[in-house]
Formats: sequence, C-alpha cells, structure tokens
Amino acid sequence: MKLLMNLFFTNVLVLTITSGCSAGESLVVPVIVSDEQAVSTLVRGNNEFALALYEEVCDMQESDNIFFSPYSISTALGMTYSGARGETALDMAETLHFTLSVSGINRAFHSITETISSGRLPMVESGEPFTLSISNGLWVQDGFSLLDEYVAEVTRYYSASVRNLDFSNDTEGSREIINDWVSESTMDKILNLIPRGVLSADTRVVLTNAVYFKASWRHPFDEHATSRENFSLTDGSVISVPMMTQTEHFNYASTDGCSAVELYYAGGNASMLILLPGGDIQEFQQSFDADMLETIRTSLSSANVHLSMPRFEFTRSIGLSDILSSLGMESAFGSGADFRGFTGNLDLFISDVLHKAYVKVDEKGTEAAAATAMVMSLTAMPERPVEMNINRPFLFLILDRTTGSIVFMGRIMDPSV
Repeated sequence: MKLLMNLFFTNVLVLTITSGCSAGESLVVPVIVSDEQAVSTLVRGNNEFALALYEEVCDMQESDNIFFSPYSISTALGMTYSGARGETALDMAETLHFTLSVSGINRAFHSITETISSGRLPMVESGEPFTLSISNGLWVQDGFSLLDEYVAEVTRYYSASVRNLDFSNDTEGSREIINDWVSESTMDKILNLIPRGVLSADTRVVLTNAVYFKASWRHPFDEHATSRENFSLTDGSVISVPMMTQTEHFNYASTDGCSAVELYYAGGNASMLILLPGGDIQEFQQSFDADMLETIRTSLSSANVHLSMPRFEFTRSIGLSDILSSLGMESAFGSGADFRGFTGNLDLFISDVLHKAYVKVDEKGTEAAAATAMVMSLTAMPERPVEMNINRPFLFLILDRTTGSIVFMGRIMDPSV
C-alpha cells in the first residue's frame, strides 16, 4: 500500500502542483539489489524525475492549470530506454534518475505496474469500484524489423501489445488507429493524443502508455453543502467557484512552508495529497523536491479537519520534446541518437514525445486519465556515394568562382612525372 501511495502522490501533486554498451551496461550498479529494493529505488527516481518535470512545466506555463501523469511518462520512456545505447542511454538515465541496470528497471516497472493496476475491484464501501488500469503499446512500421530481444523485453515486462501499421503509405490511418487505442484505454477521456502532422512516412516506431483512474472518496462530500465561494488568484483578483466542504478526520500536517491534507479513496489503496503553500506558490515550487515530499508525508497525522476545496475538471496537453532535451536528453532527439537496442543499427531517433491528461474532482471522487506517445523516426540516411576513381588521364582547371574565369588549366597524363 505504501508503494501505491508513493506513486499516486507523485501523480496527484500536480493538482496543486560508453559506445556499444547497452543501457544497463552503461550504468555502474555496485551491489545486487533485491526486487523490493529495486522497486523502492525506481519509485524514488521516478518521483525525482516527476518533480524536475513539474518544475519545467511550471516554467513553461506560469499561470495555467497543470496536470500530467509522471508514471505514464516514465513508463513510456522506460520502454524506450530499453533500446538506448552509449551516450544516449547515459543521458536518458541521468535525466530520468535511473540508477539500476536496464533489466533491473524493467523488472521494477513490471512489479510496480502489477501492484498498482487494479482492473476493476469492488470495494466494501459504497460508491464506484476502484479502477486503476495501465496499458502499453508498441506500434511498428510493417516490414521494419526490431530485434527479438527488444520485443521480448517490452512484452514481458511492460505487457505491451505489439501491432504493425503502415506509417509510410497510410500515415493518417495509422494515427487514427493509435488514437482509437488510447481513447479506448482511457474510457474516452484522452482523445486525439497524436495530432495531424506528428507522424510521417519516416515514422517507424511509436510507443504508447495509457493510464486510467477512477475512485470514490472514502468520505464523500455532500453535494448539497457545495456552494459558490471566493478563490484568490496569484494576481490578487478573486473569482467565485463551486467549493465543496466537509468536516472529517483526515491525515493533516502543517509545516513552515505549507499545510497538507490527505484524502483517502474507498478501499484505502490510494489517496490524494493536497499541498497548500503558506506563501507564494512560485517560491514554494522552487524549493519543493522529493526530500520535502517525504518530510511532509512523515509529518501527517490524523486530525479533525474542516475542509473546503473546489471541484474542477480540465484536460491539458504537453509537448515533452523540448522539456526532455532541456533536462539532459538532447542526444536522443538528434541524428546522433543511439537506439541500437531496437534494431541493431543507428537508424532511429525520438522525433516527438506527446502527453495528454484529464482530471475531474467532484463530491463523489476523482476520475483521471493520461496517455504518452513516443514517436521514433528514421535518421537521415547518408546518400549513397557516386563512384569516381581518377585512375586515368584527366583535365583540371583552377577557376575564379566569382567571375567564372579560368585562371589555370591543365591536363595530367602521368602523375608520376
């Protein structure tokens, strides 16, 4: 349960907030860790990446609502990392805070997903069944060969469904098929994840992850108690919003920097942690990191809380290519990208990373969905050279290129004389 809490906290915080080496061989793992230690290490790294990503998104969208699924993004990048080699693998590991071998990362992702994926589980309490489902997809250009070992890894550890599409001749049809899969995997909450123009005839691989979550509060809010109340914006203005309210025992903490309250969902397997900064939210975000998160969580204790919070619903799309590049993954996006683990050749690079997320919070509970797409395209193949072997007599001219004048002219009949 603690594992699920750690992962879900990361997801809901955004409501308020050497050559030739494989990826695994690129990293030094000093000791062999147990499966439990591997999971704990990966969760910590994923959380650190999540908060670094959150900071970048905040810088990009200073005054807008933000919502995304760090776990969806990390999972899609984890599948991609399995095929990374050399400098690209090193850059990805540093950016994603991966410190395990590639096999350790894959096994840990598998364990985490098995733990937190519920399907649909009926709860003892009243309300909607708890649902948290995770789906992965590997879409490959028909006739484009991937290494058997790579396909085996993503199907075994990420349960990825593998399907061939014809990006070269039916780009739009391929886009629609992937988008339909995303829509179905997220109960129609994430539509049109991949917009027109993202895929091209050079697209060879698309990796997708979809996450869907729906759960009722352990202590639902009374809809009749909801009323319009004031909500202060950062510019000092005030707006009127539907504010839910109840008095109940919740896990609560008050620190120097913020107040925190934890709302459990029915069944107790997940919760929402809300952080209310005591001062300027921008200043709080700059100091917020994984250590602070852990400090806040360990400070929580049961208290009788009169809670008021707004209900809300929105969808956000984030283009992650520039953000990931700025975080240190620039080598993965250029012609020098090394993804030999996919095909055995230096023929792929990440051409786009797309993410879209939806959230609805009301008196009954929370519904959230997110999807991530990693688009991989062919690198520019070097043009086949024209053969010109100057092994017989030839003419040569020295020209003034500005005027076209022949300044010198000659002929070589015997270069040895």
